[in-house]
Amino acid sequence: MTIEDKKSTIKTADSMLIEYAKKECWLFCDNQNEPYAKILVDRHIETWGIHSQGFGDLLRSWYFKKTKRGVNQSQLDSAIMTISAIANYDGHREDVYLRVAQIEETIYIDMCDKNWSVIEVTNGGWSVIDIAPVAFTRTNNMKPLPYPVGGNGVKYLLKHINIQKEELPLLTGWLLMSLQAGEGAYPSLLINGPAGSGKSTACRMIRSLIDPNKADLLTQPSISDLRIVGMNNHILAFDNISKVSPAFSDAIWKISTGDNQSIRRLYTTNGEMTVSIKKPTILNGIPELAKRSDLASRSLKLTLQKVKHRKTEKEAWADFNEDAPSILKGLLTGLSRALANLEHTEINDMTRMADFCMWATAAHTAYGWDKTTFIDAYAKNVKESHIDSLESSPFASSIVKMCEDGSFFHGRPLELLEEIESQYSSTKITHSVTWVKTAKGVIEQLDRNEESLESIGIYYQKYKDRTNKTFVKVGDLEFINSSNESTTPIYDF
Repeated sequence: MTIEDKKSTIKTADSMLIEYAKKECWLFCDNQNEPYAKILVDRHIETWGIHSQGFGDLLRSWYFKKTKRGVNQSQLDSAIMTISAIANYDGHREDVYLRVAQIEETIYIDMCDKNWSVIEVTNGGWSVIDIAPVAFTRTNNMKPLPYPVGGNGVKYLLKHINIQKEELPLLTGWLLMSLQAGEGAYPSLLINGPAGSGKSTACRMIRSLIDPNKADLLTQPSISDLRIVGMNNHILAFDNISKVSPAFSDAIWKISTGDNQSIRRLYTTNGEMTVSIKKPTILNGIPELAKRSDLASRSLKLTLQKVKHRKTEKEAWADFNEDAPSILKGLLTGLSRALANLEHTEINDMTRMADFCMWATAAHTAYGWDKTTFIDAYAKNVKESHIDSLESSPFASSIVKMCEDGSFFHGRPLELLEEIESQYSSTKITHSVTWVKTAKGVIEQLDRNEESLESIGIYYQKYKDRTNKTFVKVGDLEFINSSNESTTPIYDF
């Protein structure tokens, strides 16, 4: 046998890795054609993205155990590209989930422990199972959930999150909504409070009950990076964001409601895929965001109280970690009860966040709430947010002053601006760079603050007359519903 023949019989590292993957892994793609591998490890099944660090580490580990040698990066990359192609062309298609999955009326929650255990929640209760009927993947930053034991410990949230007692149903409802992955938008959780109220720690603790992560709080990313963050986290928690651009707040809202985005496929030059991202969000330290009218009815605002008896960070977390298993058990009990009650749950006021309100209300029997406990607390929270929004807007505040004075308006947008400037605003405000200057600006301000104005009984209507001129009416419902001569309602200016 020649030297060349001997060389040909020696398996290269990349060929060995490919053979291992074909023999030991179930190779498949998700519905976006992203390749994955399932593998049996120590009597449990792990699911890894083929291009993930976790799968690369698994291949490295196997090769070292087999040969007592390391594999170089070029050989590993070559093997992974081939394995990816096999998964794409020969594998089946299957949905892949991160932390939370919902299949019809069953919810699965990845505990992210070393055994890859999963919490299964049905309308009859919950249990921890060894092998999930759905595929969960992980990132290297994900941390395990506490094992749910003890009593129904939702009440312990008040020990660690410094909110008023009447706000406990709101926080509980938000946590329950974040533990499901069905229909409906997630409300953004806005955490505000004075210095010394423990806002950052509160955000970390809230997230740790559902989606603990090594990078538990994030700084404000670019809009493009926000997509990547959304793909790799179940909960997005942002800390100490001093300023929020309209583009960023819109992006956050899109992620909370579900956003389909086209992005470049990894390891390709022109490959493209559409990803759907819908995730709960937590935002801390940005009161101006809470004051935006268009977000007031889409968010849940909690204001923390100043801590009276301070603890060290170590002490605070030790106390919280002792209660966390019981808190999670209480949430799982409420989650199961919500699944059982949802079909028969009704709320009188179908708000913008109707799915959230229905879900939280459906859990009321788990916590001894009245049927209206949550919805009453939520309605109060939204109204307070609307009032904050109006008070933060000089133009909207002027509209409120005008209507409280009984001076309803009917005329051209610039005429409304002139009346406000002459009677209901100070010269200092009207000469500021942010003050409205044009008819278009008047319409934009009215549109932006419409929901907040309606929350206190002020309505507006815009229309065109026979000559195609735009008019606005601002006042109570009786005034708005009074007839206009030769008018055509319009919806865009």
